[in-house]
Amino acid sequence: MSRILQEKRSHEVQVARWCPEKAYVELVVPEDVHAVSKIVFRTDSHDQGYSGEAHGQGTYDFSNTWFVAIVLSPGGIERNPRQIVQYNVHASSTFKRHEVIWKADSEEISIREWVRSVRGGDTVQLAPKAQFAGWINFVREAEIEIHCSDSIPVTLSTPPCYRRLDESSAEIRLLSLNPGVPNDPISCSLLYAKLGEHPPMHYESLSYCWGNSRDRGEITVKIVEDGAELSYTMSATLSLLTALKGIRPLNGPARVLWVDAICINQDDIDERSSQVAMMRSIYHQAQRVVVWLGDGNDTTRKSIRLINAISDRYKKSGFSVGSTKDDLKSLHDPLMNGNEAHLFIEEFPLFTYPWFRRTWVVQEIFNAQKSILCCGSDSFEWESLLRVNKCILLRGVTMRSATKALMPPFFDKLFKSKVTEENGISSTSIEILDVLIQGLDLDTTDPRDKLFAILQFGRETWKLDSLPLTIMPNYNRSTPEVFALFTKWWIMEHRSLRILSAIQALERRTWQETHWETPSSVPSSGKVPSWSWGYRGHSNWAIGLLGLSRDSPYRASGDTMPNIQAIKESSEFPLILPLTGFRVGVIEGIDTYPYFQPPDAGYEDLHSAYVGVFDPINLTGKWNYQFNSKVNEKYIDVEPSEVHRENVGHFYAHAESSFISGGLECRSKCLFRTQEGSIGLCPYAAKPDDLIVVLYGGNVTYILRPQTQQGSGLNEATEYEFVGECYTQGYMNGEGIQGQEEKAIPTEVFTLH
Repeated sequence: MSRILQEKRSHEVQVARWCPEKAYVELVVPEDVHAVSKIVFRTDSHDQGYSGEAHGQGTYDFSNTWFVAIVLSPGGIERNPRQIVQYNVHASSTFKRHEVIWKADSEEISIREWVRSVRGGDTVQLAPKAQFAGWINFVREAEIEIHCSDSIPVTLSTPPCYRRLDESSAEIRLLSLNPGVPNDPISCSLLYAKLGEHPPMHYESLSYCWGNSRDRGEITVKIVEDGAELSYTMSATLSLLTALKGIRPLNGPARVLWVDAICINQDDIDERSSQVAMMRSIYHQAQRVVVWLGDGNDTTRKSIRLINAISDRYKKSGFSVGSTKDDLKSLHDPLMNGNEAHLFIEEFPLFTYPWFRRTWVVQEIFNAQKSILCCGSDSFEWESLLRVNKCILLRGVTMRSATKALMPPFFDKLFKSKVTEENGISSTSIEILDVLIQGLDLDTTDPRDKLFAILQFGRETWKLDSLPLTIMPNYNRSTPEVFALFTKWWIMEHRSLRILSAIQALERRTWQETHWETPSSVPSSGKVPSWSWGYRGHSNWAIGLLGLSRDSPYRASGDTMPNIQAIKESSEFPLILPLTGFRVGVIEGIDTYPYFQPPDAGYEDLHSAYVGVFDPINLTGKWNYQFNSKVNEKYIDVEPSEVHRENVGHFYAHAESSFISGGLECRSKCLFRTQEGSIGLCPYAAKPDDLIVVLYGGNVTYILRPQTQQGSGLNEATEYEFVGECYTQGYMNGEGIQGQEEKAIPTEVFTLH
C-alpha cells in the first residue's frame, strides 16, 4: 500500500557559517515502510541580500547559502553522504520558494541511490547551511514529503539445518561456497570446525554489510545428516547474496568461508552471544579476511587502479621512512600534484560505501592477518587504502568532497595505536571510554553491538574472557540494561565519574541544542537511563567537555571517590545508580551567556570553560564541520587577530540580538544563577528548580532533577534524573568539600534513574 508522509515547519531563523548545524525540519520514517519512491523538499528562504562577488548576483551562481538533505539510520549515523538540495538566489533579500523532487528512478546516480537508501526507522532531515563570512541563510519555512510503500510482513524461520554448536570446544560453522557463473543461484554446504584444532581448518572470513533486512533472496544450503545429503532453502539479504556471487569461484573447488549471517544461528540468542565473544579469534585465525564493498563502476575502477599503482611503487622501491620528498612525490603521483590531486579527491568514491560506516567491520579488519578488499571485479589491499587516505588528509579536502572523501577517523586512530598482546591477539593502547566515544561515528543494526563490537579495543577490556559477566556480550539483556551495567562497571573499575561527562557526547544530551525542535526519534525500548552511556551521538561533541579528560583541571570533589559499595548493592536494580554527594544550590534562572561582554576579572576560568564547551566561532568544528579546524578547544595558540576577525563576523551575523544580550543567538542559553547566589554554566536541557550538586569521585559539579517515583521496588522515594555536568563558579577546585565540613552540609545518597 502506498502513502505520503509529510513534515512541515514554519519559523524564522538565521544561519551563518559559525552557527551549530541543526535540522530545520525532520521526518521520522515509520518502521513498516518498505521502499521510498519519491522525496519532495520545499524551502522558503533567501540570503543576506548582497555580496562582494560581482558575478552571479540574481542567479544561483556563486551562492554560498544552501540546504542539505541528511538521512540518519536508527542508530543516528548518516546512511548515505549528505546531498545538496537547493542554493538560495545569490544576493537577494526576497524570500523565494523552491520545490525539489528526488525520485528513486532518477538518472542522477547519487540522487537515485540516496532515495533508495531510505528505510523504515530512518530520519530524513533538511538543514540550512552557509559558508564564508558575511553569508547568512534566512529561512522561514521548509517541508519534507516522502512517497513510500509499506512492507508486507514476512515471518522468517530458521530451517532445520543447524545442529547445536559445542561451545566448550570453540566450535564454529563454515560455509562451503560452490562455484557458479554470475546468474546461477547460490549453492553451498555447511561444515563444522573447532578454533585452534590441529591441523587447522583453512577458511576465509567475509566482511560485508548486511544491508536492508527487508530486501531478501534465497540460497540453497546442503548438509550431511546420518550419511544422507539434505538440501534446505535459507533466506538471506540481497546484500549478502550479491557479496557471495561476487566472490565465489567460477569453477574448481568450493571456497570455504565464515559468514556471520549464515554460520551463526541468528534465532538462538545464547549462540549469538557465545559466537560474538569469539569473533576476534574467528577473524584472526582465518587465512584471509575478504571485504566486499559492493558493485563497482568506472569511477571506482579508476580509483582502485591508482591505489594499486601506488602500492606497486612501494613494493618495487623498498620505500623507507628516510626517503626524500621527491621520492614521496613520485610514489604518490598524482596525489601530491596540486589540481590533479584535488580532482581525484573530489571524485574518490570508495569511502561512500556503507561498509566504512559499520561498527562490526572494524573488528573484522583489525584482527585480520591478511586482508583484501573487493569492489565488483577489482580488488586492493587494506594497507594501500590506509596509505592513500593519509595522503588525502595531507592534501586537504574541499567543501564538495568533505563528506565523502575521508575514511572515518576511528579506523586510523585504532591502527595507529595497535599493539600485539599475548597469543598474537591485537588490541590498542586506548582506554575503552575513548574508544566508545570514537565509535559513536559508526553504525550497527542492534544498538547493543555499539558496545559488544568494541570491547576488544579497550586497554582495560581486551581480555574478553576475563571480563565480568555483567559486561560480556549477552543478547538476553535489553539495550538499557547492557549500557547501564557497563556504566556501573566503568565507575567501579576506575573509581571515577568521568563517564558521566562523556554522556554529553550523546544525542539530546549535549551542552548545545542540536535541534530547533526536540521530538524524540529514539524508540522507548532503546532509551537508556539518564546517567548511562548510550549509542547515539558524535565523537566531535566530546570536544571540550569539562570533566571527561584524565587531565581535567577541575577537582570539584577533591580526593573523594564514588561509594563503590552502594553501587554494588544496587545490582538487583540495574537501571538505577546510587551516588553520594551534597547539594550546592537550586537553579533560579538561565540566561544567554554574554560572550562579547564577558564577566569581570575573577571569572576568566568560567569564560574559558564557555569557549571550550560551546566553540562560539567554530574553530574546532565541534557543532558544525569546519575545514582545517583547530583542535585546541580553548583557542590557545590561535592568532588573536583570527579570533577577533571571526568574532566580528559572528557578532554581525546576529547583530540585532547580540547588541541586546551581548551573546550569540545561535548558542543555547547556559548562564545559570542559583537561589543561593552562585553562577555557572549549564547544558541546554537544564531548567529552573534543578539541583546543583557535588558528587564524590567527580571532577566537576553536576545537575540533577528531582522526580518522585512510586512502585520502583526501592520503597517510595525521591529519585533524580541526571541532566549533565556543569561549571559552578567557586566550586570547581574542591572549595565545596571544604565548605561542606565548615557548614556541616549533610552528605546524601542521590538515586539516579
